Order: sequence, then structure tokens, then C-alpha cells
Amino acid sequence: MAAITKALIGEDASGALRDECSAHLDSLMALGQAKSQYYAEKINTNLLGAGQGTDRTFPISSIQSFVYQTKAYTSDNAQNISSVVNDSIKGFVSGDTTSAVTTMVSGFVDILFGSAEGSESEILRYCAILEGVSMIRLDFAGWSRSVTSKQLKSKCDKVSAFVLYRSIVDMKKVSLNDFISVYQLTVKAENKDLDAAGVLKKCQELYYLFNPQDKPANMLKASIPPLREGTFQPSIGHESLDVFRKQLVTL
Repeated sequence: MAAITKALIGEDASGALRDECSAHLDSLMALGQAKSQYYAEKINTNLLGAGQGTDRTFPISSIQSFVYQTKAYTSDNAQNISSVVNDSIKGFVSGDTTSAVTTMVSGFVDILFGSAEGSESEILRYCAILEGVSMIRLDFAGWSRSVTSKQLKSKCDKVSAFVLYRSIVDMKKVSLNDFISVYQLTVKAENKDLDAAGVLKKCQELYYLFNPQDKPANMLKASIPPLREGTFQPSIGHESLDVFRKQLVTL
């Protein structure tokens, strides 16, 4: 962390001012790391209770892994934040679904950094994608805080933290309406020119593949390509929250 703050501050300030700015940046980066830990544990807890009681989000059968990022940046490179998040997605989802996930998560990031209200903002969203014959739930949490110090603003405008979880959905416990409300975002991201009727049809066809016993008897069978066999194995991520209790390396 010291290396990061030194690189951001540079050698263009007096010793006392440089030390003060470095201390502030250290505190902000530590806050970002704490936020990453908070969101990781919050999403983990929410997933364990998903689909129960008043929680109508997709219930899961298992949590596979998660990744996180903490960044400090200035306004002239703020557009690169989406690239940082997109790089984290690579290897976290399979190649065929990377484009759709990137589109949706980048939209979440744009919402977060497009907010002009207050010095601190956050966003928590989730989406679903199909990989092979598995329905995957991706939970995203993002946080950012604006820097108010005049001495620091030329070096760092905002500090941000992102967490992305990957879980397997228990489709037997998902209702049709709940599935359509969530999965339509993925269908739209994959088929930008599809109209509302087409989106609805794709959602229904996929849902009934997982739950054929719920398919209406008078519903015509759709002609769709067979699902690929095999389950994607994420190549990066963390399987345990213990990573936050060890020495962390700031990105």
C-alpha cells in the first residue's frame, strides 16, 4: 500500500505535505479494503438466505468463488474503471457468456459512477447467466467515495471497491415470473435487437428446460439447439473469506 500512495503522490510536494497526503491515501485505501470485506461477507450471508421468507432472489445450491478489486483513480483515468472490472470477469465466466456479463456489469459500474449525489455511493445487483447446463448467479457490489481534500484531488479523485460472487442457482426453487424478471437482462444483453415477445419466449423456453413438469400441456415445443454438456470451472476467485484475514495486496 505504501508503494501505491508514494506513486500517486510523487515527488512534487513538500516533505510534510507529502507525508500528510500519503497518510490520507493510506486511510482511503484501507477503507476501500474494509468495504470489500464488508460486501463480500454481506453477499455471502444474503446468498445463504436467498429465496427464503421475503427474499425473492434466486436461491442457490452452492457458492463457487468471488473476486474483488480496490482502486484509487483520478478523473482523467476514470473511464478505465470499467476495464479493470472487465479484466476481473475474464476467467470468472466462460468465453461464450463473457460479452453479456461485461455488458451488464459495466452498466452497474456506470450507474455507480454516474451518481452525482453525495460523496459516497454504492450499488448491489445480481444477474443470471447460462453456462453449459448450469444456471449461474452473479452478485455484484460496488462502492466509491469522492476525495474532498484539495491537496489530494490532483492525485486521486475517488476510491472504489468492487466484489463479484459466482454461485449455482437451484432452478427447482425459482418461479417462472421471478426467472423472467432477472434473466431478461441477460437475454437483452445477448440479443440487442430482440423485441419483448422474443425475450419472453427465450426466457420461457429456458425455464421449462429446467422445470419440464411446470410446462403447460398446450404450450408448443420450441425448436431450440441442445444445451452443451459440461460445467464451467472458474479459474480465478476466492473460495473462502479467510483471504481478508491474511496480508492483502492492494491492486
